[in-house]
Formats: sequence, structure tokens, C-alpha cells
Amino acid sequence: MKIVCLVKQVPRADSIEFDAETKQLRREGVPLLLNPFDAAAVTHAAAHDAEVIAMTMGPPQAEAALRTCLGLGADRCIHLSDRVFAVADTLGTSRTLALAIRHEGDVDLVVCGRKTTDSETWQVPPETAAFLGWPHLTSIVDTELHEGVLRATRETDDGYETWEVPGPAVVSLAYAREAGAEADGRIDVWTARDLVDDLRENDKRFGQTGSPTRVLAVRDVTPERAGDRYADLPTAVDRIRALAAERGPEPTSWDKPERLGEQPSPKRYDCWTFVELDEGRPARVSLELLAKGRELAGKLGGDNVALVFGPDVSAELARHGADRVVLVDGLDEYDPQSWAAALRQVVEQRRPHVLLIPATANGRDLGPRVAGELELGMTGDCVGLNIDRAGRLIQTKPAYGGNIVSVIMGATTPQLATVRPRMFEPLEPRDVQAEVERIEVELPAVDIRRVERKEAPARELDEADVIVCLGSELPPDDIPRARELAERAGAAVGATRTVCERGDLPMNRAIGLFGRQVAPRLLVAVGVPGDVEEQTGFVKAGVIAAVNHAEAPMLDAADVGAIIHWEAAIPALSGALR
Repeated sequence: MKIVCLVKQVPRADSIEFDAETKQLRREGVPLLLNPFDAAAVTHAAAHDAEVIAMTMGPPQAEAALRTCLGLGADRCIHLSDRVFAVADTLGTSRTLALAIRHEGDVDLVVCGRKTTDSETWQVPPETAAFLGWPHLTSIVDTELHEGVLRATRETDDGYETWEVPGPAVVSLAYAREAGAEADGRIDVWTARDLVDDLRENDKRFGQTGSPTRVLAVRDVTPERAGDRYADLPTAVDRIRALAAERGPEPTSWDKPERLGEQPSPKRYDCWTFVELDEGRPARVSLELLAKGRELAGKLGGDNVALVFGPDVSAELARHGADRVVLVDGLDEYDPQSWAAALRQVVEQRRPHVLLIPATANGRDLGPRVAGELELGMTGDCVGLNIDRAGRLIQTKPAYGGNIVSVIMGATTPQLATVRPRMFEPLEPRDVQAEVERIEVELPAVDIRRVERKEAPARELDEADVIVCLGSELPPDDIPRARELAERAGAAVGATRTVCERGDLPMNRAIGLFGRQVAPRLLVAVGVPGDVEEQTGFVKAGVIAAVNHAEAPMLDAADVGAIIHWEAAIPALSGALR
């Protein structure tokens, strides 16, 4: 058996600095390392009875990451290194990786991390699978491979699902690990001429010329935190309320703005939102995107369209801003193959000018697959959206944990983006109606099947106004009581990776760079030490309050810090916004 691990060298997360004069990141002297998610992928692959090949695309210095892979158990490495590969976006990168995998030949499984800690797109695994024409599964926590059939357990917002899929296939892992020491071994260097026989000048298969998105600007958006200390709870609560009022969410409006551009266009330019359902109702993130879509549709001079797979929820979507609702029947529970085929057909038939997809476990799985199959530019995990005067979607996405953002524009239409939850506010419901249309699609025969499901709901972390994050300085015996107090006060509860790894909460509730990133109005960190990985999990929180039993970096990184016993602090601070 042969397993290829796709890996990347990334800057160390705590070493990123922004040069205010040049408006660029400082790269000289920044330590580089193997992406922690990819380190987990190599370790995972090496545990199988297989030949393990680590593959990266990057400049000459990326060889160090491959030597780390050899130290983790890879048998040999392939370094895709050529100037024509430079400045590739996720689509250009995925196309090149797929060509290299085919050139290697006889590959049974591709394993990679679900994201890199620098660009955080989540897109390369599904897009690479799309170019290969292989099935894929994302956010995997465990795999077994037996007689050509892969059995893999996938982490979702609702729990854990076990799937069976015939090989060859592409999987991405949900967890990260620290890399070990480097080792010597075989590293083959391949150029573009090793992958194709007909390399041309400005070949549109590689690098910048083969990439439909480009970065317009890079910005430092590090939020200012007050870092104030409080000795008593009533004063701390008053301060939280004052800050929350100052930093309240931007209001959304039913009134569409005027169309941008000097002349009205005879063509309609609509903004579509892919609606994700939660127990048969539109998830909050879908209503957030409908609200933003109404603004974007106004600037485009078109309709705000909601696209739904499954039950007819058109009345609810109309009440939250949809001008039109497009329904696709025949799809019930999510599976990557059927849903990707259906969405691809809808996009090919209707060609929406803009398509917004929630950056949820399923949205990050579905959107990049369709983008890869149609070779469309896509920006992942957006935190801001706008339209320019030419009708192009201007997308802002986080990088390096969220304190740095890139402003991105695509060159293909439809323009696709996945968008993080709680970046916008839903519209206040109105008693209005929307035009409803049904679309028929041809669903393929599915050779992937779900064989088991374990419920562990975590979607509330994307929806709650208040989240309590429990840290490793809380003893395990205190976690159940702390969670009970937080939930009784109306807060959702997550935890740091350390707490989840020791089994106190499910891993899909881990908050941080290696877990999920949240953006509540108030984040209460209880017993959280406050290292970089932990803090990047809630960069977008409106107000951060921190409680500890002793000094910790988290206290200085919060707006409101207090050394107070958690049993009194949790109900008081969690209920501050009520």
C-alpha cells in the first residue's frame, strides 16, 4: 500500500509581525516549521503498514519540512520546486499536487491536514480530490484501511460520523501535533517538466497564471484589549456591559443600497446563499449570510437568493431577507458525493454571480470540492465581504490566527466564498413572501456510505452570544460543575485543546488555532493559560473576560481580568449581557 501525505512549511504562529510602513508581513528571520496538522497526517500515515511519501510544493528551504517528515516516519519525500509554481492560490496548488500524485502512480490514499496555520483556507484537500476525481472526507479523527475500503470517522458540528469509501481517496485530519526532529532520507525534487510534457510559457496550469484569486492587500487587524484588572465581580460586570455596548454588532438593514457602477446593467447579477439547516430549520449562520447577501445583491442590482437542499423552508427564509428561494429536492442528510454533484449542477445551470457558503464542517467540505470540479476561484473562511464598482466580490479572510487579514479578489464567475459564523447579524424578521422555484438535478450513484453516527452537538458555539472557554488550569473534577454553571447562565461551553484531549469535553468543542474559532459578543476564559494557540481561537470575540486563580498571560490579553474563584465568577460574568 502507498500513502502520500501532502505537507507544507509554515511560519511559527507566535513569530508573525506586520510592518506598518510596507504594509507587508516581516518574513526575514521568522522561524519555519512543518504545519502541525500535516505533522499529524505523517504520523498517522506512518502507523499503517504502507510506504509513506511526504510531498510538498515550495521553495528550496521547504526541504527542512520534508526532513521533519522523515523524522516522523515517512519513507521518502517529493519536493515540487520550480519558479513556475510560485504564487499559486489553493486551486493552482491543488492542480499541481494532483498532477504530481498521478505522476507518482499507484497511490492508495492521500492524507493531509485539514488546514494550514498560515493561510487557513481548508480548501486544498477537497480541491485536490476534485482534480483527481477521487472521493474525499474531511476533518477525520481515525482511519482504517482494509482490502481497498477506507473506514474513517469524521468530526462535524453535530458529532462524529463513520464512513466507508472505496480507495483511492483523499482524507484530511482534524487534529494537529507538534513536529519532532529532522532526519536524513531520500528527497526527490520534481519540476513542472516532470509533471507535464507540454510546458508552455505562462502555463495556466501552474503558479500565479493558473490561480483565479489574488491578494490585493494585507492588513493588521489585531484588536485592542483593555487589559484591565478587577478585584470584585460587580465592577467587572459593569465594565463588560459598557464594553459590549460600545462594541455591539453592526446593524443590518432590509433596505438594499443603490447599485454600484455608473450605468445600470441589462443583466441581473444575483447574490446566492447556500442555506445550511439545523434540525430542519435554517442555521443562524445561513440567516447571517442572507442578511449580508441583501446588501451585496443591492450593490449588484440583483436578487438575494437562498438555495436549499431538502425541506421547504422558504417562508422562514423570506422572513429573513430572501427575494427568491431555490429548492432542490431529493437530498436529505449530508453526504459529500451527492451534495457536491447537486451543487455543481445548480452552479452550472444558474451561474450565480456570487455564492456564499457557511464556513461550517459541511460547508468547508462541500464548497471547495465544487470549486475544484468547476475550476473556480474561492476564498475560504471569510470575515468580511463587499462589492466593488465592477461587480467583483471583495473578500477579507484571516491568516496567521486572525490578527492578520488578506483582502482577496477572484477572476472567475461565479465568485465563491465560505464565510465564518457570527460575522454579520441576521435581519429582524418581517412578514413578507419570496418567489419559490424548484430545480431538478441528477444524483449520481453513491459509493460512499455512512455506517455509524455519534451525537456530540457543538453548533451552539457558532451561534451563542456568550461562550465560556474552560482551560487546563481547572482540575478535571471541576469541569462538570463549571460547565453546569455556565449553561445555567445561558452560555455555550467550549474548552482549550488540552482540556478536550484529556476527555473532559468532546474534541469538536476545542477552541483555538488547532480547533474551532469563535466570535461571540462575550468570551469568558476560565482557567485558560493564554498561549498563542488558545488566544487565536477567539480573536473576533467582542469582549474577552478572563478569570484565573493566579497570574496568567490570558489576564493581560483580556479586556477584563480577575483573580477570583471560578465558582462565583462564571455565573456573574456569563450573565453580564442579560
